[in-house]
Amino acid sequence: MLKKFLNNIIKNKIFNKENKILLTVSGGIDSVVMFHLFLKTKLNFAVCHCNFKLREESDEDAIFVKKLSEENNIKYFETSFDTLKFAKENKFSIQMAARSLRYEWFEKIRNENNFDFIATAHNKNDITETFLINLARGTGIRGLTGIKIKKNKIIRPMINFSREEISDFKEKNKIIYNEDASNFSTKYIRNKIRHKIIPILEEINPYFIETMSENIGRLKENFKIYEKAILEKKEKIFFYEKDLIFLKKLEIENLENKEIFFYEFLKDFGFNRIQSDKILKSFNAVGKQFFTSKMKKKFFL
Repeated sequence: MLKKFLNNIIKNKIFNKENKILLTVSGGIDSVVMFHLFLKTKLNFAVCHCNFKLREESDEDAIFVKKLSEENNIKYFETSFDTLKFAKENKFSIQMAARSLRYEWFEKIRNENNFDFIATAHNKNDITETFLINLARGTGIRGLTGIKIKKNKIIRPMINFSREEISDFKEKNKIIYNEDASNFSTKYIRNKIRHKIIPILEEINPYFIETMSENIGRLKENFKIYEKAILEKKEKIFFYEKDLIFLKKLEIENLENKEIFFYEFLKDFGFNRIQSDKILKSFNAVGKQFFTSKMKKKFFL
């Protein structure tokens, strides 16, 4: 696994050996195995841990990760949040609140301490789970292309390992970690898919996770072609003059699959698919206005 880990970093150009990496370690099996892989390969890294104060074991997790870091002479950063209060004040779900809090703090630590990247321990199973979540909720093609191995300053060096491979490495190296009891609760949609849906799909195909990983990889490649086609059309239809954006109405109307193209043109300005369809249908209407908080310029058709 060590060899595969390093080859994966090199092949996908995730980071260079001289880069400083900030590892996000929860204390669970995935992030603790990632810690040991970085340690064994003598990479330049530090550890950060968020205590969300959501479980009785939260403080124990923080103590465990701090001890793990200090015993191996690894620099350690820690913070805690009143996640429930933040979620209530901002009308977020608890999971969305925790995500928002942790990524904002990760970036703060990265920036203040000159780390090059932030590493999370997402794995191959997480990709499949995310695909199924997005498929169930309803999403465009973009939402089905999985978790990116590298996005801005976030890297995911564990993404090509299955949960089974991670567990095998843990067993062989006698790695101790903290089990999060909430991982077994099916009140969360991800856990419901992990513990109920995927086992059924694995009865149909025992290699379901591997198959899905390959399928999502191909979908990502196809999506690049899709994005290129969108960009080429957009460059022909959009033009800018100071604070104004002009769209060539006739060219939009003559597009094949114009609803798809038009949504892709407008989504970066905060419009959703329902809104873009309404705008398209209003092309020949008089006096119709549409608003979005993200758009600072005015559209003219």
